[in-house]
Amino acid sequence: MVLLSKLLNISKIELEEEKMIYTVTGPIEKEALGPILSHEHLAWDYIDSWALYFDKVYDEEKIERIYNKILPIFKRLYQLGCRTIAEASPPRGGQNLILMQRISEKSGIKIIPNTGLPFKRYVYDIHKNFDEEELAQRWIEDFNNGLDTINNIVIRPGQIKLLLGDIGKGSLTKIDRKILRAAVIASKATGMPLHCHLFEAEKVKEAIDLLEEENFDCSKFLWAHTGEEGNFKVIERAFSKGMWLGFDQIRPENYSKFCSLIKEALKRGYKDRILLSQDYDFYDEILESERSEEH
Repeated sequence: MVLLSKLLNISKIELEEEKMIYTVTGPIEKEALGPILSHEHLAWDYIDSWALYFDKVYDEEKIERIYNKILPIFKRLYQLGCRTIAEASPPRGGQNLILMQRISEKSGIKIIPNTGLPFKRYVYDIHKNFDEEELAQRWIEDFNNGLDTINNIVIRPGQIKLLLGDIGKGSLTKIDRKILRAAVIASKATGMPLHCHLFEAEKVKEAIDLLEEENFDCSKFLWAHTGEEGNFKVIERAFSKGMWLGFDQIRPENYSKFCSLIKEALKRGYKDRILLSQDYDFYDEILESERSEEH
């Protein structure tokens, strides 16, 4: 686990004359972050995503069911030394702020929420008049006004989560490029960093080109899934621009692969930009484990 303090020290809202990190239980100083898992999911859920994001409608029974399953895992993580988790589910993934806040309060682990793509990308195929400024304004409002106010806490996002490019070879689409430009606009306006899901090295090169065109500070860009292809030529370019490298699907079945990749990254001097996590959907993993035990 690696500290995200440099990446997440990005707020432009001044609190007590210092820049703060925004969590679901309120703002904290960056020194309070401790060891972090940089890319995890409490419970990915498409079903209620619109009601949660736009209408702030929460299913209390569902929250309680998931809470009871996840809380022991978070308590164990705290015992093992984890102090903060960057929750990587954008609003379209059913981001549940009440669940996050309760888990955080009871486990002691700080949880950093995000804003990000509120619709599936095909929506932008249908609405041809979609432009970057419109989407950027949505994310700027999320930061300025908060994603929601729960227990008198205005919950601001700590980063913008992007999902660019479907899994597979090929180039970034026109829609991907619009989304990335919108994120650049919102980041420049609020200071929020970009946490970008990108599997293919070729798409990363195109993203870097676009960020250079927009004169974007790449030290505010996290390339999630850096280890998927392990292309060190592209990794080297990303590092040279100041990007953060997310090795974030570390599982028992691929541990040896990631161990080799991370050792090579350390050997090349990238240690100050490496972020580690499992990219687990905690609730789904628990249910899968229970099903396996039944059989």
